[in-house]
Amino acid sequence: MQRSSLLILVCFLLLVTGCIKKGLAPLSDAAYKATGPDLSNTDTARLPSGLPSRLAFGTEGDISVSDKYIPQCDYQYQYLAGDIFSNGWATWNSPNGQFARNFLDQIGKMGKMPVFTYYNIVPAKHRYEEPATTNLNDVEVMNHYFDDWKLLLQICKNYGKTVIIHYEPDLFGYLQMYRNDATRNTVKVGASKQADVLSFSNDAKGLAQAIVSMRNKYAPNVILAWHASQWSTGMDVIKGKHDPEKAAAETAAWYHSLNAKFDMIFSEFADRDAGYDMLVRNKADALWSVKAEEANHNLSDFDRFQRFLKKLNQITGQKIILWQIPIGNSITNTCNNTPGHYKDNRAEYFLQPVMNDTNTANLSAYQKAGVIAFLFGRGESSCTSYYDLKGNGSTASNETADDDGGFLRKGIKAYYQNGALPLN
Repeated sequence: MQRSSLLILVCFLLLVTGCIKKGLAPLSDAAYKATGPDLSNTDTARLPSGLPSRLAFGTEGDISVSDKYIPQCDYQYQYLAGDIFSNGWATWNSPNGQFARNFLDQIGKMGKMPVFTYYNIVPAKHRYEEPATTNLNDVEVMNHYFDDWKLLLQICKNYGKTVIIHYEPDLFGYLQMYRNDATRNTVKVGASKQADVLSFSNDAKGLAQAIVSMRNKYAPNVILAWHASQWSTGMDVIKGKHDPEKAAAETAAWYHSLNAKFDMIFSEFADRDAGYDMLVRNKADALWSVKAEEANHNLSDFDRFQRFLKKLNQITGQKIILWQIPIGNSITNTCNNTPGHYKDNRAEYFLQPVMNDTNTANLSAYQKAGVIAFLFGRGESSCTSYYDLKGNGSTASNETADDDGGFLRKGIKAYYQNGALPLN
C-alpha cells in the first residue's frame, strides 16, 4: 500500500474547509538571491554504520518480484502499512509479521540494504485522515500502534544486521505545519497505557521520544529516519519559490524541538510522475525546471531543492536519502503518458548525463548536500514502474519491456559501471 494515494481527497478537503494555513509565507521570497546549487564542501555528517560507502541507488518492490530488481542497486525498500486492526502489514503472511521476516531474509541474501517505510497512523481503523488527528488521539489506536512498532523492532533485531526504518512519511510535516510547536500537537502517548511509553508526554515530542526509545531498547541495529517535507512550513518550497534555506532552518528547528535523536533524514521530490499529475490531476506546473531562471532567483527547481537539503544537512548533521522518486522519463518512446507509462524528468536529470558522457555533476551536487542514496518507486499504482508491471511487453522498438522502456535500469547500470561516487 502506498501512502500518497490517500492524499488527493485529503488535500481537497483541507482546501475546501480552509484548514491549510494561510500567511505562513509569502507567495515568493522576492528578496531571496541565489545562483545555482550550493556546492560548498561542508557536509561533515557521519555516515551511519553499516551503510554503503558510495552514493547509491535503490528501488521499491516486495520479494515476489525480486527477479525484477535492478541488480546493481544497493538498497531495496518496502512499505509496511495497512489497518493495524485488520489488514496491517503484520497479517500479510503467517505467522504474524512473517512478511517482514521474509523480506529481510531475501534482501539480506541478495546483499542489499533493506529499508522499511513504516506508514500506519493514517490507515488505522480505516480512517485515512491526514493529518491523522483522530487516530493520534484514539487511545485504542495508539496502544495497538506501539505494540505494532515493537513487533517490527523485534523482527529487525532478530535479523541481526543493519535495517533502515523510514518512520511515518508526512507525519512530522503535518504536525509542524498545523501547530509548529511539538508540545501543542496532542497525541495519546503515555495515555495509551502501552507499557513501553508510559513515561512520555502526550504530544508530538512524546511520540518522537517514545519511538526512538523503543528503537534503542528493542533494535539498536535499526537506523531510524525521520521524514522532512519541503512543504512543512505551510509553503511549497518549489512551487512557491520559497527561500529553501529558510524553510530548511525552520524544519530543522522543529525537528530539534522534539529532543529525539533519529539517525538520518528521508525526503522526496514528488509522489507521482509529472505526466500523471498533469493529465490525471490537472496540475499544469508538475514538471520541475532544469535550467536556472531569473524569475526563479537564478535557480532551477532542482537547484532550489538541493539548497533545501543542504541546509537541513548542515543544521542537523544528518545524511539524507531521497525516496519514492518518480520513475518516468521523457527519453524513451515507452513513456507515452498512458497509465503505467507516464513521463517525468527526475530520473533523467541525474542519469542521462551519466549515460551520455559519464557526467556525474548533478549527482555530485546532491551528494554535497548530504544525500547518500536515491530510491525510486511509485507513489500511485498507475505511475511508471521500472519493470513490466503492466504486463504489456515491449511497447516501443529497441526498448525493453520495462514500463519505463528500460531507462532506469540502463542508467543505474551505467552509473555503477563508470564508478560510483565515494561518500565522505
